[in-house]
This record gives sequence, structure tokens and C-alpha cells, in this order.
Amino acid sequence: MTDVTPADLSTLDGRIASARISLSEDGSSYTAERVFGAPPARVYRAFTDPQDLRVWFPAGAPEGSKMTTCESDPIAGGTYRYEMTIPGFGEIAWHGTYTRVDPPNGLDAEEWFVMGGGGPDGPPTTQTLTFDALEGGMTKMTMAVRMPDPQDPDEFMEQSAAGLTTSLTAMDRLISA
Repeated sequence: MTDVTPADLSTLDGRIASARISLSEDGSSYTAERVFGAPPARVYRAFTDPQDLRVWFPAGAPEGSKMTTCESDPIAGGTYRYEMTIPGFGEIAWHGTYTRVDPPNGLDAEEWFVMGGGGPDGPPTTQTLTFDALEGGMTKMTMAVRMPDPQDPDEFMEQSAAGLTTSLTAMDRLISA
């Protein structure tokens, strides 16, 4: 992440500018970093509490999308499931299992993305999230994700990275209020 002065991070625009998403050369993994205007415990809660997730998670989806299911049991071995209906695409779901839960420092999970209904199948995506405390009550999040299938770089940046960026901005608005 490029160094950003503390004064820059005191504003939502400064924190948005702190975001970095990079796809590996082979397209099989990515790293996302971003600063939030809240302490690690609040960032952790936003990633695991269904009430918070219902606010920020769908923000990266196309207009008219509806979150129909949002469940999360943030304990080691606990599961989560988010389901959405997306206009023009239909049903999509994220099924996950928490493999490491270390509040408020981070969590790891295995996740399956399913389009069109049905249950998880095939190898999961693995993800590690860390939440590091910064001065001024802020948090630096680092998300490392390994995907079972390589992604097309242009499509990834246009769709996945753009949606993630929008969702994380909505999360920052929620938790920094």
C-alpha cells in the first residue's frame, strides 16, 4: 500500500484512496488492502454480523439486487451463507466455513460461490482477513484470497474488484458513522 498521511485517512475520500486490489500474475489469487475509519473490533463485527452485512455487502451488486439470506456463525468451524437475487443473472450465493476466528484481529474462511441455486461444489476459495489497529482509531484490513480457478484480469478488475471496492466503501460509511 502506498503511504498515506494520517490527515488523508481522516476522511472517507482518503480512506477510499487507500484501497489497493491486486491480482496475481497467474490470476489465481488477489490481495486487497484498505483503511477503515473504525477500530478493529468494529471492522471485525461488520464482516461477521448479519445485521451489518445486510447493509454493506449488497452495495457492490447491480442496482435492484436483493439480499434474501444472510447468516453468519463466526466460530471456528461455523458457517455463513449470503444469497442474493440479481436482476438479469438470477440467484447467487456465497457458502462459507470459518477456519480461523480471532476477534478482533482477523479471520480465515473457505468459501464457495454458487450461481443459479444449488449447493457448494468443487474446491473452495480460501481467504484470510487481518485487521491491524492504526493511530486515530482506524484499521488497516488486508484480505488475501486464493481462488480455485484463474480469473481473467480485465473481467476480474471490472466486476469483482469494482464490486468489492463499492461494498467496502459502504461498509466504511456504516462503521465510521
